[in-house]
Amino acid sequence: ATIADYWLDMLYSHAKDITDKELFELISERRTMSRMLSDYGEQKSTSISTAKRLAEFFGEDVIKDKGLCCRFVIANVPRDTPVTERAIPLAIFQSEQSIRNHYLRKWLHLSTVDNLDIREILDWNYYIDRFNSCIQKIITIPAALQNIRNPVPRV
Repeated sequence: ATIADYWLDMLYSHAKDITDKELFELISERRTMSRMLSDYGEQKSTSISTAKRLAEFFGEDVIKDKGLCCRFVIANVPRDTPVTERAIPLAIFQSEQSIRNHYLRKWLHLSTVDNLDIREILDWNYYIDRFNSCIQKIITIPAALQNIRNPVPRV
């Protein structure tokens, strides 16, 4: 419970005490596409959105083969769009600032992204909800089944 609370504090503080690199290591998701992008048709997923954005960024060659590794984070914009459409490839954050700004403006539908801190665009509620779900499965539900008071009251 103490460790869960520590990580909840980190999420609620928007990871203010860690570097961007550490943040990406902690919250990025990694999925490998088992088929070529074209095989997925009209399906929607965070991996598919990430693959399409990687193709925009690196060129169509990256999506020609199966086995594409998609690492991404979930943005909080554009608002009122599904999570599948808010996946941002991590690779964009290693690019030159002008290129990064161009694609972030396009993908996030923002008029300006100059000097944008990644913490401003991450969907913290998404990450908190995902972590809460893990805490429930690992700590809260087993505690309840043993008639133990919830060790992580925030969840």
